[in-house]
Amino acid sequence: MTKTARALIAVVLLVVSSSHAQQATTKDQLLGTWKVVTLTATSGEKVSHPLGEQVAGYVSFTPDRMWLLFVDAMRKAPAAAALTDAEAVAMMKSHVAWTGPYSTAEQT
Repeated sequence: MTKTARALIAVVLLVVSSSHAQQATTKDQLLGTWKVVTLTATSGEKVSHPLGEQVAGYVSFTPDRMWLLFVDAMRKAPAAAALTDAEAVAMMKSHVAWTGPYSTAEQT
């Protein structure tokens, strides 16, 4: 797993679990689809918004997999169904998607 993917997952889990801050988050509490309201990356004291300050995205948890999709909410729609090379590059730079297994650890 790349450093970027680990950072994104950590941010998502922080956002998702914030509603359960007073108790341990269990796998059953994570199941479902959650809207992501913010996406930040931190490195030391430096904070950035890798997909812009207005991110749009969802994270879904199934019993055995996690699915992520984030897009820059301010990205421009392509002019036509067939993308130009420049539009394709811009679209690829304005979103991230990832899937993989996850686990939770119960706290005592």
